[in-house]
Amino acid sequence: MIPWPSHPAFQTPLGELGRISPLALEQLEKKGLILSSDLLTLPPLRYQDRRVITPLCDARQDTPLFFCATVSSLKITTTRSGKPCLIVNCEDLTKTGAKGKIWFFQGLNWIAKAFKVGRNYAFYGTPSFLATGGRSITIPSFTHPDFFDLTIEDVNKLLGVFPIYGTLKGITSHQRANLLSQILDKWPVPTILPEEFLLKNKLKDPTELIRIVHLPPNIPGGHIPLPRQTKTFRALGLLELTIWRLFYLKERFFRQKTQLARTYTSLNGKGEDFIKLLPFSLTSEQTRVISVIKEGLLAPSPATILLQGEVGSGKTAVVASILFTLAGYGKQVALVAPTELLARQHLDFLAPFAQKLGINLFYLTGTITQRERKGTLSALQNGTPGITVGTQAILGEKVNFSSLSLAVIDEQHRFGVGQRLCLREKNPSLDLISMSATPIPRSLSQVLYGDMDIVNILGTLPGRSLPDTYYFPKEEKEEAYKLFVSLIEKGEKGFLISPRIGKAYEDLAEEEENQSQMTQEGSLKPSSKGPSLADMERELKSLAPDIRQGTIHGRQDKLFRSKVMQDFRAGELQVLIATTIVEVGVDIPGANVMLVEGAENMGLAQLHQLRGRVGRGGGKASLILLAHSEISPNAALRFSALQSGADGYELAELDLELRGPGEDIGLKQSGWPKFSFLKFPRDLSQVPRAHQLALELMALEDKFSNDLTLGLEELQKSLLKGALGV
Repeated sequence: MIPWPSHPAFQTPLGELGRISPLALEQLEKKGLILSSDLLTLPPLRYQDRRVITPLCDARQDTPLFFCATVSSLKITTTRSGKPCLIVNCEDLTKTGAKGKIWFFQGLNWIAKAFKVGRNYAFYGTPSFLATGGRSITIPSFTHPDFFDLTIEDVNKLLGVFPIYGTLKGITSHQRANLLSQILDKWPVPTILPEEFLLKNKLKDPTELIRIVHLPPNIPGGHIPLPRQTKTFRALGLLELTIWRLFYLKERFFRQKTQLARTYTSLNGKGEDFIKLLPFSLTSEQTRVISVIKEGLLAPSPATILLQGEVGSGKTAVVASILFTLAGYGKQVALVAPTELLARQHLDFLAPFAQKLGINLFYLTGTITQRERKGTLSALQNGTPGITVGTQAILGEKVNFSSLSLAVIDEQHRFGVGQRLCLREKNPSLDLISMSATPIPRSLSQVLYGDMDIVNILGTLPGRSLPDTYYFPKEEKEEAYKLFVSLIEKGEKGFLISPRIGKAYEDLAEEEENQSQMTQEGSLKPSSKGPSLADMERELKSLAPDIRQGTIHGRQDKLFRSKVMQDFRAGELQVLIATTIVEVGVDIPGANVMLVEGAENMGLAQLHQLRGRVGRGGGKASLILLAHSEISPNAALRFSALQSGADGYELAELDLELRGPGEDIGLKQSGWPKFSFLKFPRDLSQVPRAHQLALELMALEDKFSNDLTLGLEELQKSLLKGALGV
């Protein structure tokens, strides 16, 4: 995400760098590796420490060694198991004359030709003093070490710290190193950040840092960490976060400079009429939040608000009152949902109120008929006031609102900043509200939602409580199902959640549905193994053949899926067997039981969303978590937190806390930037400093390099393209 300068070191197409086959170039392009800068942002796997030549007599088990020796003999033979191998015997060049044995099992012919008896070579490898079967040996043994012919190579040029790269498809590690060597030879390059900024903060420019990652200085002595663990890599992460914060600051500054001529001085009217029509009274929290949002919508500059609330806190009623208020003033407003299932549910909720209040209601998704779409698009372009409910189809370039005043994005964690930019493209003065029932930690929100004002609804609606949570290990699967069946037979409706579709349903991986797990809290990727929908159907049928069951998943025809949902809602079905497609947007007031198989492979954020599907009608609810493998200590902590009754805010903090440096938080939705050096949650501690650095950069805007200015503009374009799926 760092805007590298317009210089050959960063902008040269990989195909122009060396001998890369067309097939390899095609494979690289599939990975998004097109320019030299793309290759530069992939760090080495590790560094090879060749700072000191060490005598063979000082070799230690499993400790890498760089030594020089004379080849005394070599032969191609076979091991006891019949495997061909090349054995090279060598003698140390030091006075000790220590001996070593080198083993090769691949490329035997060309390696044998590379060695000459009596010639001197330098070797780098990891010695072992154990033979096959664990027998101790006295001579250090090396398997496939790196070697250099000292009659060709200058030993002094072999000394230092050298990067070792992973193999990309079609390009070996050695070829990759040669390509990067060509790229790095093009330095010095123009800097990106103002010199006074770098000097004041004792920082190096990203261009200098990226060179150090690939060509580390030859610092004498001391342990050499892995590239991703170096201070240099962390510094690149800080600057990447700084530039991201700068992008947000510029967006917010531009928005604040946009002064609106509001056509209303208060926000009353149809919103209050809507509230009077509700069959329940709003809570004090809902009333408070409505007032806070109205203040933002009355401000002279466009509002951008993130509305967070617990599952069941009443966010929908809050935003509906705002939508009806503005539509009542003759405004065009929109409600964007991540799935058609959720969009349809919003439409069904709003429709009876819209009819009573005389508000136009439009529906726009990718599956409506061309006639319906044409009529809706015409009405929107002609400025017809009302509420438009739909999916990401609303973001399309051909959807032209005459004067879109407010947009609400539901389930914000399914979207990214790109979708927000898309909506603002339709009207720079747009007010924007994003809703999320997946609260996120404050530290992470500063990274993901730095351009938004966060408003929290605390607590839940009266009568709503968190379900009782039960955990069953894999050995107690029968007991878990018996508990589920007993509750259904008492008159409850319930969900059976499967982690995968299975062969009976075309054996298709659930990529589209499992995107829901890539929330900013970092839900874990579910296992591809374990029970399928068909397995669960058979299990339930064998235990309770009279229970009426239906199945739903993301590969079904949408009309069929809608019919199954209607039957479940109406009570024609007692159990809905589903994938995680029901994680959000499913509101079945009479459903009070859920059993989740493979729960150990799901993160807290996803489990929290799933449990929010039961108990929505105010009854006593139950969540049954069933593992299909041994659970990890972290999974046990997740289950314990759910059993303790922790709410979404507490779970979000715990989820972040449980994630060590090896568990990254993915931002794989369209509309988010690609971070090359940032790693969450490890780098969250750098947020305060990055924010301060971004503020300093803002003050030096007239001293930006053209590359930084253009880079920020390109970032915006790429986010917009990602949001539109182009």
